[in-house]
Amino acid sequence: MNNLFFELTIILILAGLFAFLMSLLRQPGIIAYIFTGILVGSFGYYRLHMGDALQGLSQVGITLLLFMVGLELDISQLKKIGKTALYTGAGQIFITSLLGFGLLRLLHFSLAASLFIAPALTFASTIIIVKLLTEKKELQSLYGKIVVGIFLMQDFVAVLILLGLASISSESSGLYSGLPVWTNVIMTLVRALVLGLIVAWMSAKVFPKVVRVIGKSEELLLIFSLAWALGLAAFVSLPIVGFSLEIGGFLAGLALAKSAVHYEISARIKPLRDFFIIIFFIVLGSGLELGSVSGMLGPAVLLSLFVLLINPIIVMLLLAAQGYKPRTGFLAGVTVAQISEFSLILVAMGYKIGALTRAEVSLVTFIGILTFAASSYMVINSAKLYEWLKPWLRYLDFFRGTAEKHLDMTVLKNHVVIVGGHRMGRHLVAALVKQKQPFVIVDFNPEIVEGYLEAGYTAVCGDITDSYIQDSVNLSDAKMIISTVPDLNNNISLLDSVKRLSAGKKRRPKLIFIAQDEEEIKYLYKQEIDYVISPHFMSGLHLAKILEDDHSFRGLKKLREGHLKMIR
Repeated sequence: MNNLFFELTIILILAGLFAFLMSLLRQPGIIAYIFTGILVGSFGYYRLHMGDALQGLSQVGITLLLFMVGLELDISQLKKIGKTALYTGAGQIFITSLLGFGLLRLLHFSLAASLFIAPALTFASTIIIVKLLTEKKELQSLYGKIVVGIFLMQDFVAVLILLGLASISSESSGLYSGLPVWTNVIMTLVRALVLGLIVAWMSAKVFPKVVRVIGKSEELLLIFSLAWALGLAAFVSLPIVGFSLEIGGFLAGLALAKSAVHYEISARIKPLRDFFIIIFFIVLGSGLELGSVSGMLGPAVLLSLFVLLINPIIVMLLLAAQGYKPRTGFLAGVTVAQISEFSLILVAMGYKIGALTRAEVSLVTFIGILTFAASSYMVINSAKLYEWLKPWLRYLDFFRGTAEKHLDMTVLKNHVVIVGGHRMGRHLVAALVKQKQPFVIVDFNPEIVEGYLEAGYTAVCGDITDSYIQDSVNLSDAKMIISTVPDLNNNISLLDSVKRLSAGKKRRPKLIFIAQDEEEIKYLYKQEIDYVISPHFMSGLHLAKILEDDHSFRGLKKLREGHLKMIR
């Protein structure tokens, strides 16, 4: 136990130092953790003596990772991600796997290795991309929504592959060893169906009652969630059941996906998952055979270029074929230019069942390091890359962007631009409609934009600080710009754009921005904003007016009913 404590402390210190360095380089933490494993393993500066214990901890990490996937994967959402995400996700998986398989066979990989590595080159990292898009505040953009749908599709397919591996791994062990392959597959499907029905029944009948009791205690909720996730994983991995720990973790999460407390469970499990998954990547890195990778450097570089270039091109072509503009296709495409944590889990399982060699696992891990690093820079600088490639990408506009009908609008002049169409934006729209003022709404959320389009209004989905969106709404000829977005940096960037577009003109648009506190109000007025909205100040004036006009407070009921009517 002392050895385990000492070794765990050493590798976590090293992982922390590498993670800090990677953060300075704007790189994902996964690279830091794999490098830590390489340092303590391959280079031999500090040999792990408690490898079995650390391997067990890494299994906990994989199980919790799949538990979180199941917890956040509402099956009904597969119907809501839209045809775009469904067709693009399925098409990308199929085409990339097919091309990857062909390339691997040309590089003289065995049939079994090609069948494992090809799909590993297909999946992109949900954790890395969601984190990067969140930092860029583009998760709710049009291409962000498409990307999330594609990743949802990939996660679903990855779980199906893991389920298939369960039948392969049980072929030579357990209750059905010695039977023909097709019999084994059928028995696996039967067991999966029975297990799925049991979990579905518990999800509908048992867990709603249980969570009502334990949901009141954060500590009890955490213990229950861990016990359920790890307990079910351990049960399904028994020889009599014949599935993997990963499948058990996923089913455990799926059972709680519709519970009233699944968000709370997710928030409490996430730090533990992150800790144990760090151990997984460190153990994975410690097994990296640098000698084997150096001997396969050519294939490693070629397969990395395949992931970095071919994957984005496939997504761009699929989106272009559905009528999306080159910019949307490019921004969505660069997000799939890396392999996934699922890819590493997949090849680790392949090694465990004897389908892959240690050298082939090391190869895929090395591809992961290269693509994680390169794709992070691609995603961070995607807008600049698009501007650079724009002259060539315009040939991908096969159908004139018909899928983005909200960008095909008549050129507006002397109009009002409303940035942010939710809540406050709705009231502004109602007022401008009464006044018969021409206006356009700009919002990050495609659902909000679609709502306005269905109502017959002119709306654009995108970032108002993007020059492409500014041209689309003819920002330079607007007479007023109202920003309901409470983000000072976003508003300052918008102001800079307005000043640049208004340079040399007789007048610039009137500007109305929103501020969160007095310091922001003072700062914005110093920047010559025409009027600054302060929600706290405005609400105070509104309440004072109510109290002044209604001393008996009899009108509060009417105001309440009107308020509820507006927010329904």
